[in-house]
Amino acid sequence: MFTPSDFGHAVRHVRKERGLTQAAFAAGLGVSRKWLSEAERGKPGIELGLALAALREAGYMFVMVKRPEPEFDFEAHLRSLAEG
Repeated sequence: MFTPSDFGHAVRHVRKERGLTQAAFAAGLGVSRKWLSEAERGKPGIELGLALAALREAGYMFVMVKRPEPEFDFEAHLRSLAEG
């Protein structure tokens, strides 16, 4: 996941897959339906602790992985220099 919107889509997908309303899923998480609605819409700034609880309830776990550095394409770089 890279954005709040990605988070929201994942939570909404799991909720709908389970056949739960926002109210029922929110109750299971211990959050308000409004909070869940905002999270599903990808609102930035939702509380991290609640977001982690939502992931846990949805069957996910939060794992941080460093993105690999893109490999430098020397040939493409030379072509761009020649074109420019």
